[in-house]
Amino acid sequence: MNRKPNHYQVEEPRMPFNQKAHPQDETLELYVLGRLQEPELGQLEEHMLVCEGCQERLDEATDYVSVVKAAAEHVAAEAVGEKRDRRRWFHFDWSDRPAPALAGALAVLLAVFVWQPWQAAVPAEWRTVELRTLRGSGAAESRAVAGYALDLRLEASGIEQKTATAQLVNASGDIVAELPVTFTAGKAEARYASALKAGQYWVRLKQAGETVREYSLAVEAR
Repeated sequence: MNRKPNHYQVEEPRMPFNQKAHPQDETLELYVLGRLQEPELGQLEEHMLVCEGCQERLDEATDYVSVVKAAAEHVAAEAVGEKRDRRRWFHFDWSDRPAPALAGALAVLLAVFVWQPWQAAVPAEWRTVELRTLRGSGAAESRAVAGYALDLRLEASGIEQKTATAQLVNASGDIVAELPVTFTAGKAEARYASALKAGQYWVRLKQAGETVREYSLAVEAR
């Protein structure tokens, strides 16, 4: 008696869908800018290996950041030229430009000034913020406004003026940036060129890997 062989269909295992595993736009932005820290960095790269949707989102974020950087460089170059000769812009002959080039320039301007799902890397203005140590009595919390580059002046009396860094940390304990420090008249100065979003931050003054002072920085929305 002939029997037909049984055929079994083997299904490949699928990763369970977990909405919480998908990274936020801010996380993708930090990854593209090279500022995402561990352990989030490893978790994101592992997620990207299996999630096609997030791979497409990462491609969009990469393209957009490239456009914004190119536009920022273009605007900065134009600003320098305008200072030398403010009439240069009004004598610029757009009629000599080919249609594709003109369309591309307009697209860049729209991307910079209209559609901004990711924040620009370089804010236009600086703000100076005086920070006082939290150690000791009567320490007051320092405040800044979101969207500005920050010139941080850290109270550093009694600290030996040698090589130091300032570590900027968010409320979750994640390191936002490591900044070089210069000492001037009893203060340690550190400059952060990217705009901070509103929230609570901490600034740690470190020497030889050890925290010697800690400061509170509250960033408020405009």
